[in-house]
Amino acid sequence: METKIEMFKTLAEIRNWFGISYTEPACEDFMLQEIDTLNQDKLLKAANSYRANFFTIFIIYEGSATHLYNNKEMKLESSSIFITTPGNFRNYKINHISKAYFICFTENFIANYCIPDIYKKFPFLLSDSFMYSIADSENYPIVKSNIDQLRQETKRENQNMILIGNMLEFLLIKITELFHNQSNPILDKNINSNVVNRFYQDLDKHFDEVLGGKKPKQLKASDFAALQFLNEDYFCRMINTKTGRTPNTWINSRLLAEAKTLLTNTPTSITEICRLFQFTDNRSFSRYFKKQTTMTPNEYRKNLQS
Repeated sequence: METKIEMFKTLAEIRNWFGISYTEPACEDFMLQEIDTLNQDKLLKAANSYRANFFTIFIIYEGSATHLYNNKEMKLESSSIFITTPGNFRNYKINHISKAYFICFTENFIANYCIPDIYKKFPFLLSDSFMYSIADSENYPIVKSNIDQLRQETKRENQNMILIGNMLEFLLIKITELFHNQSNPILDKNINSNVVNRFYQDLDKHFDEVLGGKKPKQLKASDFAALQFLNEDYFCRMINTKTGRTPNTWINSRLLAEAKTLLTNTPTSITEICRLFQFTDNRSFSRYFKKQTTMTPNEYRKNLQS
């Protein structure tokens, strides 16, 4: 029987799933959760794998844990920093933790409280894989101090979210420096992006259904993002960064290519093509087609026959 993979869209959902009480709610888009000897047993009782629509930084002060990745166990040591990005699988097993922290934040938090070009400054936030690094003796006290300051700010009655955003950016700067000092901090360097490949597959499936007459609705970028349990802005940013084209550009390009194929290679009427692609009427389809090609569908078909 296939194991169910839990999917969490909010930080509250994952707190409830782990059964961990939370007393420092900075906001619904940011969470700093201490893991110590008092609550690690609750983590051990959780299911093996889950996916989440937010970023997670797991920092082990003292102790050890394992993470299952591609059916291989990876050992996480003291002074280590482990990062996963939205949509990726997480699978932690706490071996023995004296002290550790989960820092979780969403795309919305980044958009509202961090610098506008944060993905250019920290491109690993758009990675399809996880990142792992062990802080050296020089950087570890700095990282630890930064976490302590973050924790103090989240415990304040009126937290300064912009200040928390600035502290997070500083932590990411230190993590970037650690990555640069290590030969292989990102463990999965596949040239092809899992998110992009899944988008192509979903795009193929959608248009197969369209051409098969199943009459699915016209899908937008938000629909394709939802299929991967990703925030729409994050999904669009990743597709654009990795392919140089937005999801909507890919969708329109594919729709136009399929329409041209039907006009070129089949006797399918323009009314039927309009119906297949869920345009409201022939006029709206003609306007769309002319905007893309400078010709109406009729003109395009007649031009091929001349």
